[in-house]
Parts: sequence; structure tokens; C-alpha cells
Amino acid sequence: MKTKVDIIAGFLGAGKTTLIKEMISQRLYNEKVVIIENEFGEVGIDGELIKESGLEVKEINSGCICCSLTGDFQKSIEEIIEKINPSRIIIEPSGVGQLSEIIKACKTEILKNLTQINMLITVVDVERFSLYISNFGEFYKDQIKNARTILLSRTEGISRENIEFVTKEIQKLNIRCNIVSTPWKELDLNSIISLAEKNSVNHINRRIKSVKVVREKVRKLNSHKVFQSWGIETPKIFTIDKIKNIIKEFEDSQEYGNVLRAKGVVEIQDNKWIQFNYIPGDLRISEVLPNYNGKLSVIGTNLNREELNKIFSIIE
Repeated sequence: MKTKVDIIAGFLGAGKTTLIKEMISQRLYNEKVVIIENEFGEVGIDGELIKESGLEVKEINSGCICCSLTGDFQKSIEEIIEKINPSRIIIEPSGVGQLSEIIKACKTEILKNLTQINMLITVVDVERFSLYISNFGEFYKDQIKNARTILLSRTEGISRENIEFVTKEIQKLNIRCNIVSTPWKELDLNSIISLAEKNSVNHINRRIKSVKVVREKVRKLNSHKVFQSWGIETPKIFTIDKIKNIIKEFEDSQEYGNVLRAKGVVEIQDNKWIQFNYIPGDLRISEVLPNYNGKLSVIGTNLNREELNKIFSIIE
């Protein structure tokens, strides 16, 4: 029997890792699952968080899966199947990866005999859809055009009109995809997985009652610019206020470059650890289990590595 391959795509910070953890906890916990985690950066962070669930995770860093992976990727899949023989492999490509190229990498002659592409999900941040599609054009559209299921994230508190607008724009790009707009806290992921494993179109929507205006700092970026990353492991102890102040600097100043994503797992006072995730206009901080070392990662364009080192106090 061929191994199922699920690809969970989405732009930077859309919520791919959160979705995978929920899928495992609600539905796939009885299956033998291996996750291929591709982070664009020097250090891996999301892979460590997924490992907390007791899953087998293979990490690929320092490059996009679709740019460097075809040969190594094929060997990795073969090795995973031979040594672990999972029922399912979940691929979480970098947020700056093109879904079409990842699908192509999965369709070599050897892999076609060993695997079958199952779910093709793209997570779309509904709050930032217009911002990203106007700034990243065909690059961003590629993740939408090649998905079978589109799962909208951050729909809590967004007006129905905004959700309908995004849904219609997605349908213009991909009329055959399933679109799910129900807030994640209300989702039964059993039904979502069942939907994603089918080819029929069935839009799942629920009326959103409240309205929230999200202030975004729009950075006009050229879609042909090359994404850059900065990352480091550090034993430094931070405070939550320090992290918040750093993010405020990213919002208010271009001194550090165009920061599209910042995330980390760091130690704070009293031997506690936090995870922080930032995308323009949104910072989320939560407590996590201790790690062997702190990890920081920033993704964007025109990044000033020296100033990033300074603001995180990696160098004085």
C-alpha cells in the first residue's frame, strides 16, 4: 500500500504548524505519522514544537524545500518509508515555498510508486489576504491555485463581508477547491480531514457575529525580491516586555529591514519558557515546555543582520 502524503502550505505565519498539531490531536493520533518540517532559516523552531506531541519530525532548514530538495527529498522519503513505514507523511513547507514546485517534487517516478498525494491544504490568513496578494502576486497565488482545500485562518471577529470578499477572490483563482471559513475554535477537524481527502467541492462557512478592525502596517514589497532569514540559538534570558518592545521596533522602524515574520522559543524569568509568533499587526505569546536552548528566527527582505543582533542583545 502506498504511503499517503499530505502537504500543508501557507504563507508566513498563516497557522500551518497550529493546524498540524490540531489534526494530530483530534484525528491522526492513532496513525503512524512522520512530519517533514521545512523552515526557511538557520534554526528550526516549529519542528521542536511539533516534537512535543511525540511525533517523528525530519527538519530541513536553510532553504526552501522546492528550491533545493528534489534529490535529497526523494532520498529522505525513501529512507522514511524503508525505516519507519508510516501510514502518512505530512509535509509542512516553508511559508515562502511554491506549492506547485513541492507537488512536482513529490511526483518523480520513484515517489509515484511509493506514495500518493492525499491532502493539499493551503492556510490563508484572511486578515492579510489583500496585503499579501497585492505585494507578492503570482508567488502568493501559486499556493492558492494548487490547493484542493483552502482553510481560512484568523476569521474570528472578521466581518462576514470581508470573509465573503476573500472567498470570492480565492474562487477566481481556484474554482475547484474546498473553502473552509469557520473559526478554528469551532472546527471539527475530523470533518475537515474527511473533506480534504475528497475531491468534491463543499464550502464550509459559518456566520461571524462580531467585527474587529485590524490596523496593519502595509509594507510595499516587490514580489521578485529575495526573502532573507536571520536566526540564532541563544541561552539569553528575556522578558515578555523585552519581546514586545522588540516587535514594536519592527513595526515602527525600517532599521531592521522589512520584517514579515519573527518567532522564537526563549527562556524568561523563573525558569519559564515562552513561544512568540509575530506577523505584521499581530503578536502572540504563549507558555511552552523548556527547550535545550533558546531559538530566534526572523524572515523578511532587506534584513539588517547587525541591527537584529543588537536588538535581541546577541551582541552588545
